[in-house]
Amino acid sequence: MIKKLTFLLCLFTTCVVSQNLDFTLIVKDFDTDLPIDEVTITALRTRQGFLTNKEGKAIINLTRSSDFELVHSFYKKTIIKFATLDKKENVVYLEPITQELEEYIITKDHPQEILKRIIENSKDKITIPISLKVYLHEFYKRDNEIVFFNDGLINFQILGNEKNIKTDILVEQNRAVGVLDGDIDTNILGYDLNNIIENYYQFKYLDEVLDSKAKKTYDFSVKTYPSNEDYLVIKIVPLPESKGILSDFTVVYDSNKKLIIEVSSYVTPDRLLAYKESMFASRKVYKLEFKNTFRHEGNYYYLANSKEVIGFEKYYKKKSRRIEVKNHMVVTDFNKKTFEYGDKNIFKGKSLINKQTSFFTNYWDVESGFISTTEEKAIIERLGKGTEEIHTEEENTIE
Repeated sequence: MIKKLTFLLCLFTTCVVSQNLDFTLIVKDFDTDLPIDEVTITALRTRQGFLTNKEGKAIINLTRSSDFELVHSFYKKTIIKFATLDKKENVVYLEPITQELEEYIITKDHPQEILKRIIENSKDKITIPISLKVYLHEFYKRDNEIVFFNDGLINFQILGNEKNIKTDILVEQNRAVGVLDGDIDTNILGYDLNNIIENYYQFKYLDEVLDSKAKKTYDFSVKTYPSNEDYLVIKIVPLPESKGILSDFTVVYDSNKKLIIEVSSYVTPDRLLAYKESMFASRKVYKLEFKNTFRHEGNYYYLANSKEVIGFEKYYKKKSRRIEVKNHMVVTDFNKKTFEYGDKNIFKGKSLINKQTSFFTNYWDVESGFISTTEEKAIIERLGKGTEEIHTEEENTIE
């Protein structure tokens, strides 16, 4: 097992005599002193990526000293000097932009046409081939209680071009705890890893607003982006009379380089409550969210992190069940060089749900770039104990 995975570990690490530089960053709101989650943290020298959790916390594990860039949609971008991070636990503050009003931009072309050009340029400039080292983190709820968790270190080998992307997946380590009972269809749990990068790199989540008919369904506008004068925002909101589960979209883009920096969408609670999804008569969606953050630096333009959430009510044996899946992916490192591997090393499953647990380090606290909160760690520990008890019962039954 260790020999099999050695080449994966060597891909993104170099042999150094000194130990990695480890410390904690806690990111807070300058005005409220409250923690800020989902802050994208990039080590500028090593290009390592991190993401804060709901406690505003990120454990930093560096291969060498580096300054940091902190980015969040609702806050001003901040650069933190490495020399100022002299404690084991360091608190940094971001300045909110909520008090600065967005201004509408009058454009000669319709915002949808602008969006189409930005998407095509972003697809053309996205770095391919590339190898992304990704930490995957998924929670599953049933009736508002977390019943299953899985995570893992994954390498995405992305080949081809913007029109024809091929992705091979190699799993370094992974773990799965909890129990998914029989009334949860595993085909709708987790996200298909075999096409998720293709969806992200080709911006397929925006397809529904690119059709000419979308102009009759959505209101399009271009606005300023207060935290960065080089950025603009395209807002796409369903018209009140439009029917169906339609998302509100926000696309942040670099107006000079014509590159997408962040794309997100969510369906408002009012719209979800008013409409029952016609494709699935037995289930009703009650939550739907998505966000991709991209980063451009020098000759590199790549995915930095992503989040997807889906929650729905499913009828099973005349009872309504609430199922919710939350997925985070954080790109902790990347390499433009491709590497060789055998077909037997490629992971061909749709998700890590049914993959047997296999790990040899506590990667979730050291290499993940996105740590679980204190509450989540307690839940994972509880789920792990429950899984051990079930395995013991199964073994006793077999005997």
